[in-house]
Amino acid sequence: MVQIQIPMLGQSGLTVTIEKWSIKEGDHINKGESLYELSNEKLSQVIEAPVSGTLTKIISGEGAEVNPDDIIGEMEEDQL
Repeated sequence: MVQIQIPMLGQSGLTVTIEKWSIKEGDHINKGESLYELSNEKLSQVIEAPVSGTLTKIISGEGAEVNPDDIIGEMEEDQL
């Protein structure tokens, strides 16, 4: 299992909002594809999937305010 964690954006640990999940639970995604979008008052950023696999759980949904290092979801990585 791979935990999906909020990255540090910029130089400060500002709270960000999850604007949109690009896939839903149970969907497969390839490494590097758009997984979700974050924003705060200064920027908006697309976050890519860290591995190829299946999104098994969304912990923080769209509209949730989260902090850097928060765990917002889980993926099951493809076995090679």
